[in-house]
Amino acid sequence: MHRRGLLSTVLLGGFLAGCLDPEPGNGTSPEREPAPDERAEITSHELVRYDVGTDEETVVIEGTVRIHEPDLQHIELRGQFFDAEDELLDTTFERLRELEVGTQPFDVQYPEAGPAAEAVDGYTIDITTIV
Repeated sequence: MHRRGLLSTVLLGGFLAGCLDPEPGNGTSPEREPAPDERAEITSHELVRYDVGTDEETVVIEGTVRIHEPDLQHIELRGQFFDAEDELLDTTFERLRELEVGTQPFDVQYPEAGPAAEAVDGYTIDITTIV
């Protein structure tokens, strides 16, 4: 009877101390989703084309970001541009400065024009830095 109590205590202590992994072979704890930053958020975005079908065709991610906290110095946005096969074509960063509480427009432009811009078929946009 005492052996069961001792064994239960050792097992419970091992789990609490992290010495025993409940998933054999894993060796790491599951990653947790990072908490969303509540100081600013992207509220809308879309891919816009200018001068379509010409050598000057450009592609821009246009959108708005909402600032919730005063006194932010800058926000950095990362736009990733993909072709029709979901291959990454390029990554572009844009920094927003002079921020005020409320909604503010942004644009992140694909760095090439003409046929290279025409190849852009999809995108992602994320806030990467808030300072």
